[in-house]
Amino acid sequence: MRKLIILLIFISVSCSTVREQIMPFRNYGYSGERLFPIQNSDADNIVRIWINNGTSIDRIITVSKGKNFSEHSELIEIGLTKNGKRKFLTQEEQKPLSGIAKFLQTVDSLNLFQYESQEKFSPALHQPFSFYVIEQKKDGKYHQFTFNTDFPNKNEEATKFTALEEFIMNEFKWEFKLN
Repeated sequence: MRKLIILLIFISVSCSTVREQIMPFRNYGYSGERLFPIQNSDADNIVRIWINNGTSIDRIITVSKGKNFSEHSELIEIGLTKNGKRKFLTQEEQKPLSGIAKFLQTVDSLNLFQYESQEKFSPALHQPFSFYVIEQKKDGKYHQFTFNTDFPNKNEEATKFTALEEFIMNEFKWEFKLN
């Protein structure tokens, strides 16, 4: 009986302990699948979109394509739930609705390297609004800009930023964890 108790304690402790795994080849190339700066990515074309829609959860979308790496696309959600008492993290592969190649083609046609950060934004008092950071690295050139929208409220004037937000929302679907 004593051996059984010791065995059960050993199994329960060993199964619940978080352990890092040794991965000797993980750092040979970086194509955007981790949250390292995209300036250091080996991908030929990489776009990272940081989103907060006025909730306690931030969303990070990364889409990349490179010579030495297959296409990659993922959604990371990180933040707090249950009134800020529970940490929340998910990381899942999520391809754009139109596919990675078509998504990057559309991004290129938008010419994001010409976008400048939004200078003026006046959110409605006591209403949530969204904040975006868009990063792109292509052919060794890097660009970043930020903007805000009134999302989730739908009564704002159409701009190039609201059009970009709509493009992102149509390509990627995620579940809002509001209830």
